[in-house]
Amino acid sequence: MAGQAGPGAALLAARDARQALLAAHRPPAGEVLVAVALNVPGPEKEPPGALELQAWALAQLAGALPGARPVHSGGDALGPFALLAVPGQAAAVKRACLDVEERRPAARLVDLDVYDPAGRQLDRAALGLAPRACLLCPAPAVECIRLGRHPLPEVLDRVRGLLGEA
Repeated sequence: MAGQAGPGAALLAARDARQALLAAHRPPAGEVLVAVALNVPGPEKEPPGALELQAWALAQLAGALPGARPVHSGGDALGPFALLAVPGQAAAVKRACLDVEERRPAARLVDLDVYDPAGRQLDRAALGLAPRACLLCPAPAVECIRLGRHPLPEVLDRVRGLLGEA
């Protein structure tokens, strides 16, 4: 119907709102911001097990990043989302985050993004690391997503399996 936004508009609005939160919570020098989210493909962003996985990730980060403090927690059309202010340098914090993302198979769905005080995101490439692999094959995830390489039902089956293990 005219005047109603579809799911795509809600996802874009959620991305914009997250960017506004990142800008509003820029850390001072000597701290970085860690965005804690889940990468759950498909229309359902909080399938069974998702909130438990998010809670697990936050607990792991509390142990891995001494002095981390929450500055935002909630959810939106993209799923659960939190921001942590963390003392330290971006590269060291990103390495600790990558360690958390690799601690168990279900953590493959956890997305931990690190932002420096200027708001720049530190990605895997900045550390000389390969892009994150696809859920179903060894190719880079971004490549499989862009090319639509795998049928969505197969991807969702894999997500359900990972969340079931969580």
